[in-house]
Formats: sequence, structure tokens, C-alpha cells
Amino acid sequence: MSLRGRLSMLGVAAMIAAACSSGAATPAPTPAPTAAPSEAASAPAASTAASAPASDALPSIDPSSLLGKIIASGKFRVATDPNYKPFSYLNPDTNQYEGFDTSTAEETLKRLNQKLGTNIQMDWQTPSWDLITAGSWGGRWDISIGSMSVTQTRAKVVDFTDPYYYDGGGVAVPKDSTITSLDQLNGKTFCVGASTTYEQWLNGTLEIVDPNIMTPPSNPQVTSLPTDNECIQALAAGRKFDAIVANKNGLEDAVNSGQPIKMLLDKPIFTVSVAFALDKSGPNTASALQVLNQIIGDMHADGTLKGFSEKWLGNDTTTAP
Repeated sequence: MSLRGRLSMLGVAAMIAAACSSGAATPAPTPAPTAAPSEAASAPAASTAASAPASDALPSIDPSSLLGKIIASGKFRVATDPNYKPFSYLNPDTNQYEGFDTSTAEETLKRLNQKLGTNIQMDWQTPSWDLITAGSWGGRWDISIGSMSVTQTRAKVVDFTDPYYYDGGGVAVPKDSTITSLDQLNGKTFCVGASTTYEQWLNGTLEIVDPNIMTPPSNPQVTSLPTDNECIQALAAGRKFDAIVANKNGLEDAVNSGQPIKMLLDKPIFTVSVAFALDKSGPNTASALQVLNQIIGDMHADGTLKGFSEKWLGNDTTTAP
């Protein structure tokens, strides 16, 4: 179950006062290990991210802001996906989350505690991807660290941090398929994750800035499942699709893991920025964006994100193409 920090009212007041006094604080202990989810879930493009100023010193933190509420609650409620390997997945052997996004979220919380002098605990939440990308979270979770691609449509309902990595869409076909090019998929059947950039690409509604975006096949017959990985699992279980459009790194991981698919293309169908997301309709996000952008910048500068990417994805995806 999710770790839930319980704080007395005195402790809450003390932490907010400490955070408001200055940006320098005594490092706190590293958060406890990742815990299993409590709800069902799903997960995972480039335009301008909404970035707060990145000075080192945080101003006084409004207790009614998102960051103030996180400090007061003692919990960092992160929306994630238990079935999105290699980015995030619940390891059945350990009942712990693992993956690139999971490692990034845990390191972010560790550094947040160090900056604020707090001992905020991780609280994983697993809402469906369509709910996360729709915004209007109603305070049910604080942040999405789940490979959300930055699009113009999403930026209307969520505030994005600076990118923590760069992603690409990919196309895979069944291992025994005779299809060898994208144009041979005109009018064919596709499986995609619901409310993903890959579904939007197929439907012609994807709004990103990428001069190299490929033209999707015409008249696609699209089936949407809760996550990209469920498309691979459905095909392996016997369902018939002519192609799967999903995260290129995830598809390549599935191929290397022995799933019955093969990559159709070496190049990505599009490339996007990927960032943390905060709900525009919730508490003010300015101070949270500021400290999170500092942490993301530090993790880029010291190679932490590069290391996570190479470990979980097999290559460095953290440099802008």
C-alpha cells in the first residue's frame, strides 16, 4: 500500500515555516521504498512547456499553493502506471514499482526533501491515462510523472515542467506480418493506448512541433485499449491487429523481451518532449514548478536522468534531438 506520512499540526507548521524561511535546508532522510498501488491504471509528445523561473532561492511558499499543500500533507501523490514497462510497472515478485519514470519520481522526491528540509513520503496513485490527460483532477493526486508528452491540447489543462526526456512514436507489426512499409497499412487495423499521442497521430489530431512527423496511414481502423502495453499483451493472447502504434522505446523493449512483434520502422514517426504535469485547475503551481524545474535541471546536469534512461531504456533519451 502507499506510504502515507502522518504529521502533527505542529510538525506541519514547522515544515511550512522552514520552507518559507529560505531555499537552504538541512537534507532529510531518503523516502521509504516504493509501495504497491491502490487503484487500477494506465499510461504515456514537442511544444512549449510552462516553465517557472529557475532561481535557486524559493520565495515564501503559500500554504494554499500546490507545494504548500504537499508540504502540509507530508505526501507526494504521484500518478503512475503499474503496466507500462520499462517506464513504470509493478514488479509482482517484490510488489514494488520499477522503471524509468518510477526511478525519476523517487529521485525527484528525494531531492525535493533535501531542498525543503522535509520528510515527504511517496504516495503512488494509479488513475487511468484518459483521466490524467483530461486535467481537472479534483485534488485526487498532485503530479503526473508518467511519460506525458507535451502537446498544445494538453497544455490547456495541465502545466508542464521542463522536459526530463524526449520520446518518439513507433510502429510494430506481428512477427509473421508481410507488411514492410507504412503505406501498406492504409485501411488496416491498429491497436493503441487510449488518449495517447499515438491515437491522436492516427486520427490526425496530434498538435506538436516536429518538422519530421510522418503522415499516418489513411483510413485506419483503430482499437483503443487502456495502455500501450495492453495492445502487445492482447496480440500475444491471440487478438488480431495489423499494427500497434506506441512508444518506440517500449515497443523495442517488448521485441527484445520476446513478444510476437517486430518493428516496422527504424525512425520514430514523431518526436516529442516529455515532462511532469500539474493540474491547471488545482492549487497554484508556480512554486512547485520552480522547485521541480531546479531539480530536473540538476538531474540533467549531473547525469542522473541519463543514467536512468540508459538503465531502463537502453539508450540516452535525455538530450533534445
